[in-house]
Amino acid sequence: MLKKLLIPTVGIVALAVLSGIALAGVPCTGTSTVIITENSIPCINAANICPGGDLDTITVTVTVLDCYGNPIVGENTAITPQTAGFVFKAADSTRTLVTDVSGVVSAKYYCFGGCGDLKFQAVCNGVTLGPSATIYITNLDNTISPPAYKCDAVDLSLFGQKYGSTTWPCGNYNCSSDGKCDALDLSILGQHYGHSGATMCP
Repeated sequence: MLKKLLIPTVGIVALAVLSGIALAGVPCTGTSTVIITENSIPCINAANICPGGDLDTITVTVTVLDCYGNPIVGENTAITPQTAGFVFKAADSTRTLVTDVSGVVSAKYYCFGGCGDLKFQAVCNGVTLGPSATIYITNLDNTISPPAYKCDAVDLSLFGQKYGSTTWPCGNYNCSSDGKCDALDLSILGQHYGHSGATMCP
């Protein structure tokens, strides 16, 4: 009887050990993170983007760990924006970076057009990490066609059509609590009018 009990017990222990070996050094969705931060003032949980790079920026930081909390070092990690409602430069559609000694990669974004909720995910060694929490983007380049990455006459015309609206958050550049597209927002648009990512994007 003791032998009969011992054999399956040994098998279970061996399986657990082998599973542990398999998980060590492999990216783990439970411990890895994809985090968006922004330097937005005064916006909270939002970023106001100028494609010229001279307003807010968002930074995506991916920390790749195995299920024991050990960093995955020196591995290619691809960061991808979830781009519905946005247009990114081809080079930004997926950025592939190598994790440092802490298992971290980081990428800064500002050269894109579009407005709305934005989030990111990452892939390392075939394991999908994230997605990140969602951040709301207002953008001086509110249009995604054509993808000029520029605050131009098309954006000014669109803002003019929405002027006075409290239901178009894409033009609430000063993040006012009433959500209104007003003279303060027009002033910000004027300050950045003509700014283009064509020559300033990384």
